[in-house]
Amino acid sequence: MGVDQANGVPNYCRRPPQRPFLQRIQYAIWDPEERKFLGRTPKRWGVIGLIYLVMYICIVIFFSICMCGLLASVDEHVPYFTLAESIIGNNPGMGHRPIIFEEGALIWYRLDNKTTYKKYTDNIEEFLAPYKNKSLLVNQGLNQRDCQDKKPPAGDVCSFNISQLGPCSAENDYGYGEGKPCLIIKLNKIYDWNPVFYDDPGELPPDMPPDIVNYINRTTTPHERRKVWLSCMGERPADVEALGPLQYWPYPGVSEVYFPYNNTPGYLSPLVAVQLMNPSPNVIINIRCRAWAKNIEYTPSLKERLGSTHLEIMID
Repeated sequence: MGVDQANGVPNYCRRPPQRPFLQRIQYAIWDPEERKFLGRTPKRWGVIGLIYLVMYICIVIFFSICMCGLLASVDEHVPYFTLAESIIGNNPGMGHRPIIFEEGALIWYRLDNKTTYKKYTDNIEEFLAPYKNKSLLVNQGLNQRDCQDKKPPAGDVCSFNISQLGPCSAENDYGYGEGKPCLIIKLNKIYDWNPVFYDDPGELPPDMPPDIVNYINRTTTPHERRKVWLSCMGERPADVEALGPLQYWPYPGVSEVYFPYNNTPGYLSPLVAVQLMNPSPNVIINIRCRAWAKNIEYTPSLKERLGSTHLEIMID
């Protein structure tokens, strides 16, 4: 039934007619008397559709203007906030491989069972893949060059040849099969950060490990001492005894030619391989590796490891 009209005035407050249940559903979808679909006439649906169309067009235009303004103010290669102004800060952390995130910092394997340490060697292999195969890099490593002792020109980066890691290689199972496992240590990247080196043998910190001090004292040129030094030690006296001697490949530090990091494509972090030459078996050894530079803050706290990385190793 249509709208009641008394004296030509529509009455919208009338009581709706009583209909059977199925008919009410039918009329809710399509009302043939008032020609309404889902409660609205085609004209009303057209008006509502036009309103939403205009509204969403305005939203898209406004969003596009905002995005264009934002992208115009953002550099793809230079962060808006750097060093102390950024969330990361200006104190680089450290990382190590192998690390199985499901197992935390513990490296445990049986010397007589290759299956138990294969996951660790595979983890190292996966990490070193871009170093071995430059095609995995964004620009295929076309701007990498052998820097020797000179910083690269703008747009180029220094390559890192993993053959420098000595016996810490896939062919040698990274020493795990011999009971002389290798750890790959790296310094985390911070944009535009430049280290202040301990390059004067007479100004070395008193707590620097003796093997690192001896290496620095054996260097013959100032350039050889312009490195961020890296060292690993047992965290407690028992760990120091169980850890035994260490061998660093190619040397216990990272050369100045890799700094500063400026987000250049093809850049790969320089690495230091630390080989445990005679670790004690059947005991968990807690190891702390840290970086040495005058502007790297270090804390011995186990909760907040500034300038260091922690791992544990056990060989059965």
